[in-house]
Amino acid sequence: MRPIQIKAGEVTAKACCVVYDKDGTLVDFHSVWGPRIVRSANALAAATGLGDDFVRHLYRAVGYDASTNHTSGQGPLATAPLDQLVIVAATAMFQSGITWDKALELSSTCLLPLMAAQPEAKEISPRGNLLSPLRELQQHGCRLVVATTDNRDSTDLMLGHLGIQDCFKQVICGDDAGPIKPDPEVLLLIARTQQIPVSQLIMVGDTVSDMVMSRRAGAALSVGITGGAGTDDELAAHADVLIDDISQIRPASTS
Repeated sequence: MRPIQIKAGEVTAKACCVVYDKDGTLVDFHSVWGPRIVRSANALAAATGLGDDFVRHLYRAVGYDASTNHTSGQGPLATAPLDQLVIVAATAMFQSGITWDKALELSSTCLLPLMAAQPEAKEISPRGNLLSPLRELQQHGCRLVVATTDNRDSTDLMLGHLGIQDCFKQVICGDDAGPIKPDPEVLLLIARTQQIPVSQLIMVGDTVSDMVMSRRAGAALSVGITGGAGTDDELAAHADVLIDDISQIRPASTS
């Protein structure tokens, strides 16, 4: 497979595969995960009788600011798969006086179903024009992949709802067997599966974890998407370039 010149913003790299994070990159992060952690926190508070102090403690633990509906780009809510988020919530309950066994049970029965629920159409807000830039890269021979910490069912539903599911050669999710983001092995696995050098792969994401994973794996380019979970300053310290949305990633010859 021959690489092509791909332009992301004002930076150009030779690559034959682009890997996209999902939440914050293809779809709006905040419309999905902010409301979900609020519902989950309220359900746990009701089940434990711990009240508002616990809710605030849980928000701090997962990296969520309820006053702004902002999620820390380097916190568990933005970067951890759901099984790890269950442990974070259980730890917050234990620290608030609930026994560990009970905390794990409540986190699994109250938080997990709400966080893992199939997304409703109103929650799925695309980050700009998605299909056109994806198709253009495909038409120039570039392979496209999704790597997310979200679960398989929700990911497939979202990509299908957006009409872009068939754009991707491979989709890696947080509940799959094997490596999970932000382990650099995720990108190495993609490179092996697609039979390309990892140095001909571009990573696109909205968190520092995405950018660090990309650098550690040896990807050709680390592209940060602004307006997601990570702040511009956080991303700029680790990304090769910042862009507003994926429409700014194009074959260089047509940019």
